[in-house]
Amino acid sequence: MSARYGVAARIARAIIARTVWESDAQDALANLDELYLERAASRGRFEAELWYLGQSLSFGPRLWLDPRGRRRGADRRERSLLAQWLDGFRADVRFALRGFRKTPAFTFAAVSTLAVGVAATTLIYSVVEGAVLTPPAFPEADELVWVWPSGDLALTHATYLELERQIESADLTAFASRSFALLSGERPDEIVGVAVTPDHFAVMGQPAALGRGLAPSDGDPGRGPIALISHELWTSRFGGDPEVVGRQIDLYTSAVIPMISGAFTGTRHTVVGVLPPAYRPFGARVDVVTPLVADAASNSFSEMGELSVIGRLRDGVSAGQLRAELVAAARTVPQLDSSLETIAAAEVVGLHEALTGQFRSALLVTLGAVGLVLLIACANVANLVLVRAESRRGELGVRTALGAARARIGRQLVTESGVLAVTATVVGVGAALLLLPLIIRLLPPDLGIPAEAIRVRGSILAVAAGVTSITLLVAGVLPAMRGTHGLAAGGERTRVGSSRRGRRAYHAFIVAELALAAVLASGAGLLIKSFSRLANVEPGFSAQNVLTARIAPSAEEYADADVRRALFARVLDEVRALPGVEAAGAIHFLPVADGGPGLNFLLDPADPESRASTGYRVVTPGYFEALGIQVAEGRDVRDLDGESGPRVGLVNRALAARLWPGESAIGKRLYRTAGQEWFTVVGVTEDVRQSALGVPAAPEAYVPLAQTQWASAMTVVLRANRLTPAIGREVERIIWAVDPRVPITRTASMEDVVSDSVATPRFYSTLFAMFALLALLLGSIGVYGVVSFGVRERTDEIGIRLALGASAPAILGAEIGRAARLSILGVGLGLIAAVGATRLLGSLLYEVSVFDPLVFAASAAVLVGVALASAFGPARRASRVDPLSSIRGE
Repeated sequence: MSARYGVAARIARAIIARTVWESDAQDALANLDELYLERAASRGRFEAELWYLGQSLSFGPRLWLDPRGRRRGADRRERSLLAQWLDGFRADVRFALRGFRKTPAFTFAAVSTLAVGVAATTLIYSVVEGAVLTPPAFPEADELVWVWPSGDLALTHATYLELERQIESADLTAFASRSFALLSGERPDEIVGVAVTPDHFAVMGQPAALGRGLAPSDGDPGRGPIALISHELWTSRFGGDPEVVGRQIDLYTSAVIPMISGAFTGTRHTVVGVLPPAYRPFGARVDVVTPLVADAASNSFSEMGELSVIGRLRDGVSAGQLRAELVAAARTVPQLDSSLETIAAAEVVGLHEALTGQFRSALLVTLGAVGLVLLIACANVANLVLVRAESRRGELGVRTALGAARARIGRQLVTESGVLAVTATVVGVGAALLLLPLIIRLLPPDLGIPAEAIRVRGSILAVAAGVTSITLLVAGVLPAMRGTHGLAAGGERTRVGSSRRGRRAYHAFIVAELALAAVLASGAGLLIKSFSRLANVEPGFSAQNVLTARIAPSAEEYADADVRRALFARVLDEVRALPGVEAAGAIHFLPVADGGPGLNFLLDPADPESRASTGYRVVTPGYFEALGIQVAEGRDVRDLDGESGPRVGLVNRALAARLWPGESAIGKRLYRTAGQEWFTVVGVTEDVRQSALGVPAAPEAYVPLAQTQWASAMTVVLRANRLTPAIGREVERIIWAVDPRVPITRTASMEDVVSDSVATPRFYSTLFAMFALLALLLGSIGVYGVVSFGVRERTDEIGIRLALGASAPAILGAEIGRAARLSILGVGLGLIAAVGATRLLGSLLYEVSVFDPLVFAASAAVLVGVALASAFGPARRASRVDPLSSIRGE
């Protein structure tokens, strides 16, 4: 008979026979056999086998879930063990739900506490997975490396080409960041892009999604300007039209250093391709890619160090081997002689590590912090479940007296905890899904985390399932094991001392909560102190009542430097005439916002060994006054410092001290690397933190706009006696009245610019402060619950002590003392753990030690104080126990 069934069908019949009551199984098998044979005859044996197996796996659960299909009167001896277990489990779940409905306060507290922990963990894990754990989407991504990613060495185009010719262990490509303006409406919009060497797409191994990439000839001087646009820009601005390839678009660079006038920085570009979706080989979002053009006739070709390098290792080559080859090759490049020490100390790291390095450790530490919150939540719920189990000892004792086995009661308690854990996980994951878009919006842009990488993945749901298991173990199994021991026969109330082991368990959980809270509080305290110091750094300028507006005229319409200068001069003249404006000027790289280029120069035109480098800024008269930068020696830039006059410039104190220690810098001359004079120093300014508030001021040189050809974009800076939104609107009106096609790529108060520059440390300090407050709240609730339960359990003891003459203040002090001992023990253990844990925060701290004693002491004082305050209410109730009622057992 069985020969007519295949292997799958025989397995299916065995499953049904063992999971369904015997009478139901016979009927089911008879019907399924008939349908199986019909299906085998019409559709083939293989499909019939799969169908039968699927029916067997779903038949039992469907029958169990449908009350009308169950044989309630069937003999239990005829039922399978699995069916009996499912029956018991279903009854346990119904009983648990009824019990939770009767104790809404307990249910709400347990579910909400666990849900908060699960939601926070899921949210942070989703960010960490998208930003850190997901490798870049390039073929053989592990072969891609970033050369010297720390930024200590930015190569010139000429130096890069010389190095590339000598490297055999990897294929290299270089790029420079660019900021573009797209003119597609009434007003131009700023978009982000890069200029890359033509071999970029070959090295990355990812072709264009539409059209073509770059050809070797695209990097030759004189070629027509071309561009590839991002997939996002293609869909949002051009409606996904495939005809965009070959179309010319009004795309102008806002780049402040056009390497070749008109080559890729200011004319209509022809679109030759569309980038793949979410193309991010450089970390930041990219809207436009243009070719990096080589022109040995351009001064900037050999002097401007701004290129970063990515490489693809060849077979069998390691990052260390490439680094060694680069160091050896650098010794043969004259321009790198003075940088050999920097090159030798630099690293070649994997592209994924380089892209995530700026936030990897910080996010992993954040994930660890939110994990502590989850552990605190688990400990709190475990305490709640234990307390509830103790309060039900009478009920459980009656069930035991009526014949319930300990294993049956334990299973009930575990089921209840499981229902709590699953409910809390579902609520927590649901909350995380709702809050994820908000978290993405709150991430600071300078953190560099791509928003499209943060989304719900299957692994996040797996983590949620893992969290459920941990929660069930901590908050379910352990309390259940405790709850099934020592049940009082007949349901009598447990007397004094009988639950000493239970109290030890409660106390252990509270100590653990406070210890974990101490770790979080210490970390939050360090970050808050660090951010406070960073926010109060003296930047070297005054940001109050200062407005900035960055404008970037196209090199096509403003190819002539005199025309470009006239534009800025006219704008500044009209801005200075606005009511309430006290001073106005312009700079091509705004402090703490735009970074800035470095420039090589000579101290002696006859001595190539006198080569040095400095930061480089182009300014107009009025800039230093507008931003409140003091000229410590000499004079400011003047209107008379024109193109026909002697070349002049200013240096900051850092550069003056490095080049001429103990001497006056006034009158000193600097020379270009080709030997011609660059400028004569006419002034020394105070140091300004150009890169970021947390980065010390670097050597800087300032030259007048009227004496340079390089600045194509400038930021207007004005100081008003009172900054109002109307002034910002007037500045925009003035600029567009001069030329309505000039892109205004940023309008912001300087205070907002400074605030945005510290968005990342503010984000981490706020996040850790929230975690610490949540841990503090959970810890205080735990202390309150334990003291309350202890008082309730020891009411008889307290009443007898009062009857024997103990005073109410003595009882109050004793209860507070118990809480104090627990608090001090927990906080002390937490501080010991924090000494090791806070080492991980070192990269996030500014001028704050990871072992700051004041922060540790303040954290301990706050935690102990909150714990004692939480214990005061229950302790005060203990001191007011009525001795007579206690003795009578009322």
